[in-house]
Amino acid sequence: MLLFIDEPRNIKIVRQPPEGGVREPLCKVKKQQLAISDEMAGLLKEEEVVEIEAAFNLLAEGEAARIKLAVASFPATIREVLGYYKDGANPMEQRWILGALLEGLRLIRRHDRETGI
Repeated sequence: MLLFIDEPRNIKIVRQPPEGGVREPLCKVKKQQLAISDEMAGLLKEEEVVEIEAAFNLLAEGEAARIKLAVASFPATIREVLGYYKDGANPMEQRWILGALLEGLRLIRRHDRETGI
């Protein structure tokens, strides 16, 4: 049985014997890549490769869902942040919010120019 340990930048994969015992560390995979190296694939059983690919698919689907949730929540978040900006933010928080908004607009405008939108 394989266990997948979530770390900030990596997924650590370890083999756990079914009867308990000592875990065998197999590898760390960067979350940005989510791919098994050819060298590592040669050390894995076929069913382990299938299990790892299923875990990678789950992570990719989860990330896509997280981003879609953020997009769907974005208008409400903006309203809440702007309300806070007007009614309670200290000067540092106001600069932080303003900086994020200006940077976001700059990136959107650049993207639109480059794509002709």
